[in-house]
Amino acid sequence: MSKKFKTIGFLVYLVFGIYFINYGISFVSIPEMISNFDKWIIFLGGVLILFGGINFLRTGIGKKLPA
Repeated sequence: MSKKFKTIGFLVYLVFGIYFINYGISFVSIPEMISNFDKWIIFLGGVLILFGGINFLRTGIGKKLPA
């Protein structure tokens, strides 16, 4: 995998992570235009979390899990 793809992937995870944190706490005001897509954003965030969990299991095979 190229370094550019990893960086873009990280940024996508970061944006969705910050959105999820803000969704519960509301420390940053979200524009109404973005709020109209709440259900789709949460759906895509859930898919990314599942991919992250699968990737964690895939890379963790044969290695000890962190304590």
